[in-house]
Amino acid sequence: MALPAGVNVRRARPGDASHVFALVEQLGYQPDHRGFDETFAQVVRHPEAAVYVAVEGLRVIGYLAMSQRPQIRLGGRAACIDELVVDERRRGEGVGAALLDAAISYARGLGCKRVDLSTKRARQSYQRGFYVAHGFVEVDSALLRMELVKPRT
Repeated sequence: MALPAGVNVRRARPGDASHVFALVEQLGYQPDHRGFDETFAQVVRHPEAAVYVAVEGLRVIGYLAMSQRPQIRLGGRAACIDELVVDERRRGEGVGAALLDAAISYARGLGCKRVDLSTKRARQSYQRGFYVAHGFVEVDSALLRMELVKPRT
């Protein structure tokens, strides 16, 4: 599926933070406004991260954040899609697929051996089979987490 006319995918810049903030909220998270811009800038500039945005004019309508690093057990690099969201009014137009394609192309260019992601089974993207349709396979794995800072409610 081609991107809608006037929509482009590019690497994110620190100045995109305010637009991305609203998309993070659409994922169901409530980030702290005070530190968001700085955290976003740190991720955008981090050598082991890549953030892509889908833009229409000056408006960010989707973003994908990916990290990558060497892994001993793989004998090479692995990438992880940490976040992917498209504005709820623009879903189903190919924007998410274009962001995913950009990230996978980047990971291939780095010589990554695989790309991982985790998502909630209740998310619409999972229910629609979005990731499976793009070549991902659900694996028998458990995600365990330890919260070091109490989440805001």
